Amino acid sequence: MPCCLRQARVTVARSNQMLSRMHDMSPRPGSMFSEPFREQFVHFLKEAIEAFAAATPGYAHDKRSRWAYAFNPMRDGDPEKPVYATMAALRAPNFAALRVGVTEGGQVVVEVEHRKLVVPYITDDVEDPGEFPKIQRGLRQIIEHFERAAGMARHSLFSRLASDPGYRELAEARRSSLARRG
Repeated sequence: MPCCLRQARVTVARSNQMLSRMHDMSPRPGSMFSEPFREQFVHFLKEAIEAFAAATPGYAHDKRSRWAYAFNPMRDGDPEKPVYATMAALRAPNFAALRVGVTEGGQVVVEVEHRKLVVPYITDDVEDPGEFPKIQRGLRQIIEHFERAAGMARHSLFSRLASDPGYRELAEARRSSLARRG
């Protein structure tokens, strides 16, 4: 069997494994649903980035975001400065990057980098259920920005994310916690 076919089979098997892991997100003790919402949200986004990269030829995933730009004009200790060691990155064939992680202040950050221009989306209060609709809109906008920068079809990545049962379950849990609070 030619090497490229063997490698393609391994890649498909790995992406199927990752997708099945993403779909097996039922709440149980010690699962991600027992964690604070910020950790659940970031964990899900990182898993989605990894699954997309594994299933899409030409796209790469990096758990430590080694592609993050070396010079960040924000001073150390700034609560909005991303902590790149906590970020996962999706790199497009044209080197556009979508990164997900947290800031030094504990906020969720999703950013797009293309041609040395970085467009961040930083949430103000991810633990507040009332902020979730704003977070969903901001996430859609930043992912659409990445899709344009990467030259992808509009909504191809965002539709995959939004239609994922794990994301829908996470969103529904957030909406129900808002209804209980309301």
